[in-house]
Amino acid sequence: MRNFFIPLVYFFIILPNAKLNAQAAIDKRILQPADMQHDFNYYRKILEDTHPGLYMHHTKVEMNYIMDSLFNSLNKPMGFYDFYKVIAYLTAEIKCEHSYSSPYGRTFNKNFFKWKLMPVQLYFSHGKAYVAVNRTADSMIHVGDEVLSVNQYPIDSIKHVLYQYVCADGNMETSKNTGLSSLMFNVYYYLFIERPDTFNIIFKNSEGQILEGRFADNLTFKKSNNLALKNPANKGILAHSNKQQAIEKNPLRLQVIKDSNTAILTIRSFSGKRDVFFKFYDSAFDAIQQANVGNLIIDVSDNGGGDEEFAGELMSYLIQSPTRFVTEEYVITDSDYYYKMSNIPKEILQNREKYIGSAQHGKFFVTQQPKYSEELKTFYPKRNRFTGKVFFYINGGTSSAASTFSAVSKANGIGTFIGEETAGSYAGGGSVVGLNLTLPNSKITAHSSIVYCSFATTGGDKDKGVIPDYHFVPAFDDLIGDNNGWKNFIFNLIRSTH
Repeated sequence: MRNFFIPLVYFFIILPNAKLNAQAAIDKRILQPADMQHDFNYYRKILEDTHPGLYMHHTKVEMNYIMDSLFNSLNKPMGFYDFYKVIAYLTAEIKCEHSYSSPYGRTFNKNFFKWKLMPVQLYFSHGKAYVAVNRTADSMIHVGDEVLSVNQYPIDSIKHVLYQYVCADGNMETSKNTGLSSLMFNVYYYLFIERPDTFNIIFKNSEGQILEGRFADNLTFKKSNNLALKNPANKGILAHSNKQQAIEKNPLRLQVIKDSNTAILTIRSFSGKRDVFFKFYDSAFDAIQQANVGNLIIDVSDNGGGDEEFAGELMSYLIQSPTRFVTEEYVITDSDYYYKMSNIPKEILQNREKYIGSAQHGKFFVTQQPKYSEELKTFYPKRNRFTGKVFFYINGGTSSAASTFSAVSKANGIGTFIGEETAGSYAGGGSVVGLNLTLPNSKITAHSSIVYCSFATTGGDKDKGVIPDYHFVPAFDDLIGDNNGWKNFIFNLIRSTH
């Protein structure tokens, strides 16, 4: 089944002329034990009945212990946010990047815009947190300054608390860093740490000076957004962001550098129109062949995924013999009740016997059919396949179908991998095809994957992603500058192998 990519995380979030309600609001509901227990058991039963990865990264005994412990904590009245922490923690412990929860579902933005949020956006790199956007009126706080603490909490301690609530495949942490390197950190601080009226933040600037800022005003999104647009400290990052947005409008790009005997193929997403992707692949590899270059760099960093078939099709331009991409897909329920709750396409539900086979050892396997499960087919080498040296650039934003592409390519020994561990598991994972749930009493929402995909990989660790052959993390200054550090690293690697 197709992995329909849902973008969740953005690096820079500054909305010009945002028209938002700026009244501060904290959800002060107190939930009673019976209501919370009912919601928890409702969610637990659905997970046990439908989630194929529930015991993939924990044993059944371990997962039951986690769920029993959380349930036993619901024995007294609890604030809404405290109960949400219980649900969010359980969801994260599934260790599935395609399962997640939200305190408000479709009304999240309506609530989020009213919250008082920490007035700087952060970026995590090399074990440090840097100011990525200054959302205050204080121009002495510069992009690139290090944040040491917030309200006397060391930033590293905050990060590790928030790690408990960030949904990720297996035990991957690079994807958690990627997720928190955005306004998501500010939102998670509000939900899982505290909801203060004042922020005391300790910074260290590029000269090593320690600065302290106290911020009590203009903390709602609208007001801090307006300050960010006006603050001269953000001039460079705004220009960089605008430039990157213009570039990223085209997610499929080819650059041929003849004097370096190299082509760079950038694939920022596998989501879109099938014919657009397939035509681009064919024309790109024709151009690469005509240029007669010996090296190909494939950049799938920050590729959030999309359609697995599109990723498999790209792989077919790199393989030498027929190759599988996804070996099997299955669900663990055949319940009409759950299927009707899911986002499975109607065509599949109406012709279920065609797409989903009978039970085998508690699993219902998806059959390979046109349109919805093309990723299960065997992929054959293309006439214009690349036969030179291939180098892949990956990072913690390489997820879903992009991570599958990286995993299967590595399993087949196609090339050399540079960067950071991917967000998706090396062996297999869930899908955005699943259940969109609303807990009856608290109205907390969750998305629970119901499809598991086993990738055509061997060996490796199911709790880890694709591990690069050469570890490379860009410096923060390079990332917000020309971001050529990773390219230079690979070019040096190419030169050293000749």
